[in-house]
Amino acid sequence: MDYKCDRWQRLRERILRRDKRCRETARYSPMPPPATVVHHVYPAEDYPGWAWEPWNLIGLSQRAHNAMHDRRTGKLTERGLAWQRRVSPPSSAPPPW
Repeated sequence: MDYKCDRWQRLRERILRRDKRCRETARYSPMPPPATVVHHVYPAEDYPGWAWEPWNLIGLSQRAHNAMHDRRTGKLTERGLAWQRRVSPPSSAPPPW
């Protein structure tokens, strides 16, 4: 996925306007930090059909985003998998491939 393209930049800004504060930290903190990164709940590499879907994107702080991924393997951590259990594709979602 090209994270420098105009389409992604526009969608990223849209998600960060929606999620002004880190959604992960907001679960346990009364004053979460600003969201600065947009995270694919279902990774774009594994689910390319859902890469551009707003329901699949959440705003996170950089720290929370780093906790979603194992940077050695590229796989989701338990925190990232927990978001997948909380966010279900809508019935109208296109196939993930």
